[in-house]
Amino acid sequence: MRGLASRLLCLCVLLGASAERGNAHVGAPDVYVKAAAGPYQLLVSVHPPAATPGVAAIDIRTEDTGVSAVTVSISGGSPQPLQRFSTEQIFTGSVWVASSGAWRVTIHVSGNKGDSETSVPIPAAPVAAARLLSLRELLFGLLGICLLIALVLWVRQRWSVAVAVVLAVCAVLGVLNFLFVKPPASSMQLTLMPSGKLHIVLPGKMDDLVEDHNHLMHLFAVRQPQMDVLLHLHPVQVGPGTFEADLPSMAPGAFALYADVVHRDGRLETFAASAGLPQRTGGVLEGDDSVGVIPGLSRSQPVTGPGTTTVRLMDGYTMTLDLRAPLRAKSGQLLRFALLDPEGNPASDMRLYMGMSAHAAVLKTDGTVFAHIHPAGTIPMAAYGSNMAGMAMPSAATSQVSFPFGFPSSGAYRVFVEMKHGTIVETAAFDLLVAP
Repeated sequence: MRGLASRLLCLCVLLGASAERGNAHVGAPDVYVKAAAGPYQLLVSVHPPAATPGVAAIDIRTEDTGVSAVTVSISGGSPQPLQRFSTEQIFTGSVWVASSGAWRVTIHVSGNKGDSETSVPIPAAPVAAARLLSLRELLFGLLGICLLIALVLWVRQRWSVAVAVVLAVCAVLGVLNFLFVKPPASSMQLTLMPSGKLHIVLPGKMDDLVEDHNHLMHLFAVRQPQMDVLLHLHPVQVGPGTFEADLPSMAPGAFALYADVVHRDGRLETFAASAGLPQRTGGVLEGDDSVGVIPGLSRSQPVTGPGTTTVRLMDGYTMTLDLRAPLRAKSGQLLRFALLDPEGNPASDMRLYMGMSAHAAVLKTDGTVFAHIHPAGTIPMAAYGSNMAGMAMPSAATSQVSFPFGFPSSGAYRVFVEMKHGTIVETAAFDLLVAP
């Protein structure tokens, strides 16, 4: 009987360990999208509720001074008018989100160019994790008290009662943990094979993945702690949730790795891990894979905006960042970049890179935030489904591009930007300091 009680006590401990799952990006739950409502160009910021049901905050900015009113609704609900912020063209408000899962914001704009409408999809995300973590802590506090009672009964040789208490606690905790508590982060399994390939295994259901910008997975690897090397690779799927990537020629080091995959319903998952990668020679970049080598963090001075910052690239080209407003946490704005040739003129041989004029990866230097973003916004194309009317898709690459984004918290960030001219993918890094 004592052996059975001991095994049950171990089972209680095991119930506290849950398989981790990926979230949309890492530490960046808000949605930022450029949208067109007829003649009106909008920057839409959606801050999902921490738990559902709950209230989602919505900010809509436009440089069109003719916009007079904006209303929003979700899932066929009644339109809610947004309040104009001061004299600026910023409209703010909120909508009630009744349940988790994917939803769509319908935006109606009135102005001197008439009335127009567009919609923005909000992919499903595990938004209830923050509130349920406190519930989990309460459950484990009660578990500790119950186990203490069981221990007292055990010492007094009341075996049957002690076993009954442990069984009851295990059953209740197991059911509540399964039904309600969903962990907010994820990791992936990495193995370096003798062939030099990186073998990647993702947890969970992965048989419904779809391509996003021509690839099933986008893998970013950033060398730590200086963030002076960026690998942007596209591993090949060899089985559901299993991928392999050829590593290019590279110097060794400790890397933080982030893998983006998109499900058929438009849901984005980002898996994070860290690994030491060895030196590799003879590796060849293929397809859309790229490697960027940039100055480390210690060699840069972070900017806070507004103003223009210029970064010189290894081949004589330069890239600029134009900030029109100070950088503040949770405040959406357009991050404007331009690629210039060695003579200082706009690069003339621009090419689309995986269907976009540019790609960017935003990382907080302490590792708590990662987001892979595009000029159209922070959500994957699959989230739009067949309704792409509000999404700005380029027909040709340009040397000037902007990304809608808001930094989720204050602190130091490094933003990697990739733009392609000819056959070369240029990689620049901009260091930013975001105020609260």
